This record gives sequence, structure tokens and C-alpha cells, in this order.
Amino acid sequence: MPPQTPTDIPSAARAPVQRLLAADRRCNVGDPTAGVLLDRARRGAVAARAPGGAVRRAEPGPCGPLVYEARLDVNGLVLEVWGAPATPRAAAARALAAAAAWVGLDDRVEGFGDLVGAHPVLRALHRRLGTPRLSRLPRVGEAVGRAAIAQLVQTVEACRSTAQVAALIGEPAGGGLWTWPTAKRVGSTPAWELRRCGVSLRGAQALHAASTAEARLSAARGHWGVLDRRLRTLPGVGPWTSAETRLALGDPDAVSVGDYHLPTLIGTVLSGPAGDGADGAWTDAGMLALLAPYQGQRGRVIRLVIAGLTAGLVRRPARRAPRAALSRHRYW
Repeated sequence: MPPQTPTDIPSAARAPVQRLLAADRRCNVGDPTAGVLLDRARRGAVAARAPGGAVRRAEPGPCGPLVYEARLDVNGLVLEVWGAPATPRAAAARALAAAAAWVGLDDRVEGFGDLVGAHPVLRALHRRLGTPRLSRLPRVGEAVGRAAIAQLVQTVEACRSTAQVAALIGEPAGGGLWTWPTAKRVGSTPAWELRRCGVSLRGAQALHAASTAEARLSAARGHWGVLDRRLRTLPGVGPWTSAETRLALGDPDAVSVGDYHLPTLIGTVLSGPAGDGADGAWTDAGMLALLAPYQGQRGRVIRLVIAGLTAGLVRRPARRAPRAALSRHRYW
């Protein structure tokens, strides 16, 4: 049966310009799309789940927005790129390659099971869930932007601000999707407009700096040490933002030092609730010591633990304090 045309995508873009069948179903942990970052927003989603279980993502194209779609059929995983029929063939081929990286098909995971096999919890998680495949965002600017917006705020605030930025200066792509804004659009948007989306001044500075340096950052993609150094020269970008950026781009060893919850989660799962800190809590130093045997794949180990937590296979660490109130910087 031929694939159904997604009628919720505008007619100007309702043409499959590239299609790929990946019959081996290689993708992310458990569900083939489980590791793909999806936005839960009514307005401003860059990537979202479509009716029928497919996932879609909007990206800028030379003749208007392109929509990547990944879905399972009886033969395996199907990737399609939808766009204007005038889209050049070379641009469509690059988009298809970006779509494959986005769903984790390009990720190399050989030997991960042997690496974690000595730890009983990680071995059990790997046996149940398989090896986490890392999704790669197509553009460095989006990875930096999402990480900068998420600084020092709770997840719900970061998701809301991310969607508001996409809706404000991104491009509508149909089907409830928006493209993440280009470097030019980000750089020309004043900080006070980004403040309306709940982006702190520090975050706005990081967005503007990354938009200016996007070509230089993109050239270092895959050279993770170089990219880390270049990212951390930008105002408003520290170790946490750099690690979150690199992980979104496919760095399997990125560890988000400075995260509020991560040391407690990793420490509790890999060792137990008694931490290395003076107050019994887990610290970044303790977390890094536990992850040291997995050097080169520490980010993937963290993703495996988080996947196990989501699946209910590991116990969530006990709360040490009441849930924090939402930040007030959105309303300054």
C-alpha cells in the first residue's frame, strides 16, 4: 500500500521529495522513536508525534520549509522528507541524511553492552532496553539555543520558552510545526523580544553569540573537544550548556556537570542513596567518579539510566525538599 499523504501539511509542501526504507529498524531505546526529542506544545513545536505514531520535524529548506517524517510499517522504519516539488535534489538528499541522523540511524553503538556488562543495574537495563541510540539535531544553532533557554529553569519553563521562541521567529511549516529560527533571525531579534518568551538576559546573550558563531561551531561538529572549547568561549555558555549542546548533537561522552538532579539520579542508581557529599548528597565529583569506567560513553550511560527511570525499571531518588516554585525571571 502506498504511503498516505499527510494532509495536514500545506499543499505547497505535500510532496515526498526523498524516501528511505531502513528495514533493520535501528533507532533509539525500546520504541524506534523513544530517544528523539519531541516538543509538547500547542504552538511552536519543532518536532512532534503525528497521528498514527509517526514523528515529524520541520526544517528550513531552499524552497520553503521541509518536513521530516519517520514511521514504522510492515517492512521496517520509513523516513520521508516532504517539501516543495521545486526543492533541488541535492538539498533533498542532505535533508534525508539529516533525518536519518535525527532518528539515530547514524549512531555507532558497537561494544556498549560489553562496556556496561560488569555493573548489575546497567547490565539489567541494557538487557531490557537495548543500547540507547543518540538523536542528532540537524543544526548546531538549535542545540545551543535549546540548552541556553533551559539554563537555571525547570523543564516545564524551558519547554514553554522554546516553543514560544520557535513560534515568534521561526517559520510555520504546517501540521502544527514550526522551524527553529535560522541564525540570521536569532541574531536580528533583540533581547527584549526574547524576554517576552521567558528567555533570561544570559540566555539571550548566549543565543545571539551562538548565532554569530554558528558557522565556526558547525565546523567543529563531531570534534567534541574542539566544539566544547569553542562553545565555552561564548558569553552565557558554561560546562552544563556545552554538554547539553554536544549531547543533542550526538556526543556519547557528554556529561552535564552542574545539573540539579543528575548527580543524585546517577549516584543512587549506580551506587546507592548515600552520597559522597558532607550532607550525604551526591555531588558532581561523585557522579564523575562513578562514570569514570565508562569514559567515552558516559553520556550514553546516563541516557540508559534515564530510559530505565522512564520505563519504571529503576527507582526514582527520594525528594530532599519540596518542589521548587517556578522562576520569576519570565516576568521581569
